[in-house]
Amino acid sequence: MTASHDAKAPMPSPADVERKAEIVRVLVEVGNAADAVVAQVLGEFGVPTSVAGTLWALAPGTEPPTMRDVAARLNCDPSTVSLAADKLQSMGLIARQPHPTDGRKRTLALTEQGHELWEALRSRLHASRLFTGLDAQEQDTLLALLTKMRNPQRP
Repeated sequence: MTASHDAKAPMPSPADVERKAEIVRVLVEVGNAADAVVAQVLGEFGVPTSVAGTLWALAPGTEPPTMRDVAARLNCDPSTVSLAADKLQSMGLIARQPHPTDGRKRTLALTEQGHELWEALRSRLHASRLFTGLDAQEQDTLLALLTKMRNPQRP
């Protein structure tokens, strides 16, 4: 018995397997389209796409995360985030700040220029054709479903 198959779990139907493969295919296509918009905006700001993940982890309106927090979100080594943070800091887009409750830690926060980049990303994604055909309620539903997929509840 492998770890992914429980002896009591029913075997998935071919239709279930195919549906999930199609969902992933469409998610990849939509992700690629979003990546193209993001890459264009980052290019206009002279920011390499290799640091995009770190930027996403610093969303305005959220608590500034530590580099270790960012690495956990991105499922990567903290040294990778450190290199991205160095690049973003040298470009004036983020600042390392003392953690508000733990003096041993540093957080990453967007600078004014970093907020300008975020606003450009938001505006360009909004103006893109990514959400054409989805009304506000459908967008809310899509966000809820994708969030649920990102954070599955394990029994």
